[in-house]
Amino acid sequence: MPNTFAHSQQQLAELADSVIAQAVREGASDAQVIFSESNGLLIEMRQGRLRARTRDAQSSMSLTVYRGQHQGTTGSTDFSPASLRETVQAACRIAGYTGEDEFTGLPPEQLLCREPRQLDLWHPWDLDEPGAQALAHRIESGISSAGKGAMSDGVWVRSGQSHWFLMNSRGFAQGQRQTDHVMSAKALAKNQGHNQLDFCNSHSHLASTMMTPEAIGRRAASGALAALDSAPLAGSRRCPVLFDPLCALTLLDHLVQAAGGAALYRRNSFLAGRLGQAIFSGHITVEENPFIPQGLASRAFDSDGIGGAVRRVVDDGHLTGFFLSAYAARRLGMTPTGNGWGPGNLTLRSSLTQPGDDFAAMVKKLHTGLLITGFSGGGARLITGDYSRSLRGFWVEGGEIRHAVDGVTVAGNLADIFRDIAAVGTDNFTQGAFTSGSVLINSLQVAGR
Repeated sequence: MPNTFAHSQQQLAELADSVIAQAVREGASDAQVIFSESNGLLIEMRQGRLRARTRDAQSSMSLTVYRGQHQGTTGSTDFSPASLRETVQAACRIAGYTGEDEFTGLPPEQLLCREPRQLDLWHPWDLDEPGAQALAHRIESGISSAGKGAMSDGVWVRSGQSHWFLMNSRGFAQGQRQTDHVMSAKALAKNQGHNQLDFCNSHSHLASTMMTPEAIGRRAASGALAALDSAPLAGSRRCPVLFDPLCALTLLDHLVQAAGGAALYRRNSFLAGRLGQAIFSGHITVEENPFIPQGLASRAFDSDGIGGAVRRVVDDGHLTGFFLSAYAARRLGMTPTGNGWGPGNLTLRSSLTQPGDDFAAMVKKLHTGLLITGFSGGGARLITGDYSRSLRGFWVEGGEIRHAVDGVTVAGNLADIFRDIAAVGTDNFTQGAFTSGSVLINSLQVAGR
């Protein structure tokens, strides 16, 4: 898919410069603007029939102006001079009416990223509509090949690209661009009146590094077929629980939410005041690296123009860092961490992991207990860490998967779950900003129907 943006990076830079200058003329003491454009091709198919064929193109501008400690924010999708002028004037008027906030404002100049790293995120895919449809057919053939009773409930092929330019009145002016390619499958399995769904997708900045279409379809269908062989899990018990790699990523998500700026300064997190304390098992580390080439959450700078850093957020079980934007850092009296757009490539690791600890080995380590392969509801209450989720998965005995289970709930507290991690597998899976292998928890409360 060729570069088809309406504006070049240089043109976005010129638009940003004109908007910042207008804001200053209108009385703003500081201002920040981001211009962005994106476009893409999406094909959706179900059982050989084309359901949607979409080409989209979007553009947006978001402007924040400051009058001392008063802030006004506006946006526009129209880049014409008249529209931009009206948008600037509106932002300045809004700043005249908003309340004073002592924590608002641009970050200090010394924190701004002046020399962004090149992260190899730009890889356009020469994909047209017939080519995308051919890939969708291949995904569906993978679903069919998994076994009798499996069928497609929808497959998707998307290729997209975006670029943006961020500028503020303190001299920051940088742009980035990236491509994003995704192939996905949702498979339906039927057996004697029972239905099960499973989903699989592959996402990359570089199309050639994605899973093959057939493998995506087979994985989704295999998961749905395996879930048909279910038996009830009666009663309640405490037992070991193994999160498969995809489900293990939810533990990182809970960590990010609880260690995020907004939850912390609102005192709405069980991790408030825990910096420097042990919150995980001592063998656990969580590393952030926003500079991984082609990483799904790689970026040279965040929404404040601040560069991130390679760091251990959890080191030998101890919480050593939060995820802070410039605003949240001011509220907490701390230094921004470059996480205005969220975390950048977090990886959960254990110093106990051995090279042979693949998924099969982790099931053996579980021995007898519950294997979780998907969640259907519930979540965590950040202020207390209380955790309760309904799920589907498999009951394991003697290190062997016996049967699928559904309608099961696990419950506990995140603080206990983090500290009770016994092992992390080598079967790493990456989705968005998170990477983890399967995670074994020593004990959780499990309730069946």
